Amino acid sequence: MLYISLTMIKDKVDLFIKACRSMGLRITPQRVAVYEVLLSRDDHPTAEEVYNEVKKRYPFVSLATVYRTIETLEQLNLVKRVAYWGNSVRYDANIQEHHHLICTKCGTIKDVSFDFGLNLPEKLYGYKVEGYSVHIYGVCPACQQKESLRSTHQKN
Repeated sequence: MLYISLTMIKDKVDLFIKACRSMGLRITPQRVAVYEVLLSRDDHPTAEEVYNEVKKRYPFVSLATVYRTIETLEQLNLVKRVAYWGNSVRYDANIQEHHHLICTKCGTIKDVSFDFGLNLPEKLYGYKVEGYSVHIYGVCPACQQKESLRSTHQKN
């Protein structure tokens, strides 16, 4: 599902290309495709999901290339690890300040933007505070509906 405009994707990809060049990294269509997939999805895909999507356009791309590209994107602060659900790490190309609503049944992750009003001190337990993230857990509408149908079916 595309959640940002194609113009915004192009602008962000251009920044990625410039950053790679400044680091002396090769620009490959596969690397660009990995970032485009992450930018175009708001469902916080796993590396394997990104790989499956990129593979449709570039059948010879390797999973290792996808992982290395995501690692580079993390180093450039263009992508963040957002949650660990099961054994899978998920990634988010939305690096603006926001939080996550996570379904405890299926692992669906949604972005939520609101200010919790936390005024954190510059130092906390000796840590230099650089930011914070909030994960809110609940049951998504689809899972609620499945549970409702299941309980209705069991009653009959």
